[in-house]
Amino acid sequence: MASKQEFSLPLKLLVDKERNRVVVAEAGGDLVDIFFSFLTLPLGTITRLVSKKQVQDEAEEIGCINNLYHSVESSGAEVFWNHICKRMLLCPRNPCEALCQKLKVNVDDSEPMKYFMCSNKCRRGGNWFLSTFAGASCSCGRLMDKEMKLHGDTSEGTCEDCVFVKGNTMYLIFDDLRVQQSSPGNSVQQLVQLGYRNLHRLTETSLNVGLKEILDLLKQALISKSPLSDVFLGNGASKRVCTFSPKSRPENQGWQFNNSSSINLKVTVRKSKKTILYAEAEGDFVDFLLSFLTTPLGYVLELLDGNFSLGCMNNLYKSVKDLNLSWFTNPLSTPLLNLQVAPQFGCNRQPIQLYEKYTPCYWYGTGVLKNNICYVIGNGVISKDQSLIQHPVAMKLFEPRSPDGTRESSVGFVRRPSLFVVWDDLQVTPLANTSSISFLQKLNVPLDDLEEHQLRIGEIEALNLLGASLTSKAALTEGLFYLLKKPKEEAKA
Repeated sequence: MASKQEFSLPLKLLVDKERNRVVVAEAGGDLVDIFFSFLTLPLGTITRLVSKKQVQDEAEEIGCINNLYHSVESSGAEVFWNHICKRMLLCPRNPCEALCQKLKVNVDDSEPMKYFMCSNKCRRGGNWFLSTFAGASCSCGRLMDKEMKLHGDTSEGTCEDCVFVKGNTMYLIFDDLRVQQSSPGNSVQQLVQLGYRNLHRLTETSLNVGLKEILDLLKQALISKSPLSDVFLGNGASKRVCTFSPKSRPENQGWQFNNSSSINLKVTVRKSKKTILYAEAEGDFVDFLLSFLTTPLGYVLELLDGNFSLGCMNNLYKSVKDLNLSWFTNPLSTPLLNLQVAPQFGCNRQPIQLYEKYTPCYWYGTGVLKNNICYVIGNGVISKDQSLIQHPVAMKLFEPRSPDGTRESSVGFVRRPSLFVVWDDLQVTPLANTSSISFLQKLNVPLDDLEEHQLRIGEIEALNLLGASLTSKAALTEGLFYLLKKPKEEAKA
């Protein structure tokens, strides 16, 4: 049987040969599931996938998220609380990981979640500790490297073949990744709207789609309005379509901020260019930026709805919202309409409040219960359902984003106290042991052309930064410079 890396799925295309474009494609639920899974991918995962250079293919860049990702890659271990924090940002967890593992072809090459305990079975405060990250350090000094099996996990449903949509039906996929149920009525309506009174100008082509083609479609869907034509007809030079319009804070709201989540930021402007050259930032602002990498694409599209366009990903997300709920495997609550950051991968203190998915409770026991019979397991067993195990004891999850892993809430990814320079293109540079004189010399900018401003970043400003990071090579200028056009006393904290 073919592995998932080798698996391919059938796709039927209707092609307008004169215009060299795919008019519409038809596929089963297995392929539509793969397209919809793009929405579940965290931005860090997408950056890693599209940055891989293929033969005869150049790495694709998305705004300046790539710079943020590569800043993490190039930062030393001393910048973060520990090596796990850096790994979390470079390989963020998909909140729908268990579902996506069922895909016939899964573009996410991240390691599946595993569970670890200390081999000494240490307790802290009377609690067993469980880590979902390999290599975490226990308080006893040993690594939490005893891998545990999760027993009886039914949190993602019981259907082995079902992922997001029902697979025993066909779907229409248009060149701009709009997805609809396949029916004669829908086909006629859409073809007429596209200017086709009959099928005489259209040629049918059948092909198989594997991992390479799906990765190519992911790349093109982020920048183009015609990814099917780009990939299958060689129209790869399509015009990049990524737009964002920053929102302004409504005047009737004044400049009031939630002090518990807003962030102060000092920016330096180059007056002659009317750009923000860089920002001097502490750990809170850098953690906020880094949290972009752990946020699923579909969650970003939801937050920036109405003033943001990223290739044709908006069409894919809108298709999920418009698709009749009865076509989903879970009609009452499809996870695609409630995407959140994976548990333990969020950032608590930040202006947008990117919510984490609910963290389940875990239980440790000495054996499993089946038909009221206990089967003892030598190393013990863990489960999300305490009724399935013998002598269940509640466990606490190890928190890697804290100095000792025992805090109730994380303190972010980067160490405190810390100071960074965030450049306009979101390259992040630690300022530890950096000479300010040497820094200014390297800028090579006339000092009287520099002007310093104090800004406060609230929810609207944070959303503007998020949108600009995906669509612009100058995210600070694109997302925040409008604040400097306001009266100075309003723009200040």
